[in-house]
Amino acid sequence: MVSSRVSWLEVVACRCYFYGSGLVTLVLLSVFPAFERDIMAESVAIERVHTGIPGLDHVLEGGFPKGARVLLAGGAGCGKTICCGQYLYKGATRYGEPGVYVSTEEPPQEFRANMLRFGWDFKKLEAERKIGMVDAVYQRVETEIAEQESLQSILYNLRSKLSEVKILVEQLGATRLVVDSLPGFGFRVTDLNTLREIFLEVGLLLKDVGCTTLMTTEIVEGSGLISRYGIEEFLATGVMVLSLVRQSSVIRKVYVRKMRGTSHSLNDFAFTIGREGVELKGPIGVRSVSRQRRLHSPRRKRRSRR
Repeated sequence: MVSSRVSWLEVVACRCYFYGSGLVTLVLLSVFPAFERDIMAESVAIERVHTGIPGLDHVLEGGFPKGARVLLAGGAGCGKTICCGQYLYKGATRYGEPGVYVSTEEPPQEFRANMLRFGWDFKKLEAERKIGMVDAVYQRVETEIAEQESLQSILYNLRSKLSEVKILVEQLGATRLVVDSLPGFGFRVTDLNTLREIFLEVGLLLKDVGCTTLMTTEIVEGSGLISRYGIEEFLATGVMVLSLVRQSSVIRKVYVRKMRGTSHSLNDFAFTIGREGVELKGPIGVRSVSRQRRLHSPRRKRRSRR
């Protein structure tokens, strides 16, 4: 293999200023010396975490980037919780990676019962110390009782619960984490600044524990947002949007809106939920290569017959 030597130029900062009657652009550059390209490729290689969902690893260059915080956004019935359960279960049973599930929407016993229909026995994994459960549903009840609860009180209770998550992650040596869902932490909170403070606390925990994390949020139909509050996506290094479309038949689809450190397609991908969970089936509405070539190839001039 012949490795070429290259120099790298990075734009560190770019600012525009009005000076007099004109616009001045100031660009700060940083130049890196030439070095072996193949060494550079090795140094920036990103470790991947298998998703446990057939077909998805291929779309994501082998899986989620290790340590990523991925937001699953979608309406009701799109399969967000099933994706999360599959990610944790396959991680614990197939890849030997313990995980923690944090529930703010439904009690853990309901989650366990729903996952059993796919043959995923989370109670057994909990007994084997491969999976941990944190019940954060209580916060919804407390907030409903005391709607005028102060920000200090909300953050105190939240930090206490997040501390419980961190301790459990450390005890199990967990490398996978699921928060289902983020909006559950801000249930009945209407002040946007308070919501920002709540999600900031959650974001700090996620960075601190260093797990590869899946988070869920719902999309309100007609809102034009990709999350419940329009804040959740800023905690994430990756966003995947799930949807349920009614055409001649019901189609479930997903597309990767962003995934830091990953070259991915922006196509919609059809997926199904069967007896073994979620499985990607393939891209929707993609033109074939041969068709694209025909569209972009120059037309041959027809010879006139005399």
